[in-house]
Amino acid sequence: MLKAENATITILGSGVALGVYIPALLVNYQLKQQKLNTEVVVLENYYKNESKDKLKIYKKAYHENFSIALMGHRMTKDIQPSLDEVLVDNLLQTWANENRLNFIVWSGLWMPIIERYRNQVAPQRLNLDICRIDADISATFKIHKDNSEYDNEVWLWNWEQKKLLHEIPVTTQPPIPYAKRNNRFVIHGGGWGIGTYQSKITELEERGFSLDIVAYEISETTQIKSNNRYFMVDPEWSPWKKNQSNEHEFPPFGEVTSSNKKSFKNREEYHAFYDLVKESKAIISKPGGGTLIDSLASVTPIILLEPYGYAEQRNAEIWEYLGYGISYEKWKSMDYSSEILEELHKNILNRQRTTINYPQNYAEKVGGNFVGVKS
Repeated sequence: MLKAENATITILGSGVALGVYIPALLVNYQLKQQKLNTEVVVLENYYKNESKDKLKIYKKAYHENFSIALMGHRMTKDIQPSLDEVLVDNLLQTWANENRLNFIVWSGLWMPIIERYRNQVAPQRLNLDICRIDADISATFKIHKDNSEYDNEVWLWNWEQKKLLHEIPVTTQPPIPYAKRNNRFVIHGGGWGIGTYQSKITELEERGFSLDIVAYEISETTQIKSNNRYFMVDPEWSPWKKNQSNEHEFPPFGEVTSSNKKSFKNREEYHAFYDLVKESKAIISKPGGGTLIDSLASVTPIILLEPYGYAEQRNAEIWEYLGYGISYEKWKSMDYSSEILEELHKNILNRQRTTINYPQNYAEKVGGNFVGVKS
C-alpha cells in the first residue's frame, strides 16, 4: 500500500503553452509548502530533437499570424510520432521503479503515455487528477478521451454548470484595492504572444491609456511611447530546461527600457508577471485559462479579446456570464468606461467563496492516504 507521506506526486505539464505550464508550477510550489514530495515533468523533454525544432517554427508563425494559429488549433493531433521512445520508456521505468501512483495532469497530450503506464501498474492503483484549465474540454484532451472510472476530473470553471468549481491561488497576499491601483492596463497575447492584442495598442494609445505591453520579441519594444512600458519573458529562457536546482522554474520576466536595457528575474513561488496584473485596472487579453487564474486571484477584470479556439470562447462566455469580464467591443461601445471595469472588479471581490482551493484540497487528500478516492 502506498505510503502517502513518502509518495512522489507527479505533475504533468507542457512547455508549449504557459497557460498549462504556470498552473502546474503553482500547484507544485504550494504542495511543496505542505511538505509533500512533488515533481513537475514537462512533456517536450520527451520529444525528438527535430520535433522540438518544429515547435519553435510553429510558435513564431502563430505569433505573426493569428489566423494560422487558429488553423493550427483546429488541427490539434496526437503527438506520439514526435516522442522519443527511448526517453519515454526510461521515464515509465523510473515511475515503475519508484512506484509512482499519484499524478496531476494539465495537458491531454500526456494521456497516451499515462495509459501505457496504467497498463503496467493496474488501473485501480493509479490516482489521476485531470485538470481542466478551460471552461470546456480543451483540444488536447478531446483527442485523447479518458474513460477510466478511477480518474478524478478537476474543473476550475465549467461553462455547462455556469460556475467556478476549483481555484488556484497565486499568492497569499490580499488584493490591492481598486482605487489604489496604478491607472494602467496590462495587454498581452499569452505565452506565445498570439491573438489580436497588437492591433488594439494604437487606438488605446490614442485614447490616452497607459499600457503595460507584454512583448513576445525584442523588436516589438522599439516603438516605446511615453505612457507605455514594455515587458517580456527572457527570450533565452526555455520551459523545457531545468534550473541549477534541477527544477522547472517560473519564466524570468522584466521590463525592457528605451535604452534596451533588460533585467529578467523570476520568483520561486509564482510568476513575476502577476505583479503587473495585481496593480492594473484590467487585463486586455484573449481569455486563456492562465489569464483567468490571474484575474480571479488578483481580482482584476478582463477586457476580452478574440479567443484562441472554442475552449477559450467558453472561457470568455463564463467570465462575461459571471460578471468578471467584458468583451473589448462592448467596452469600446461604452466609450471605454472605467465605471464598468470597477463594477467587474467588485463582482470578483464580492463573489461567494464556494470554490475549492485545489492545492490545499489535494494536500488534505494526501494526508488521508487518498489513493483511489475521488473528491
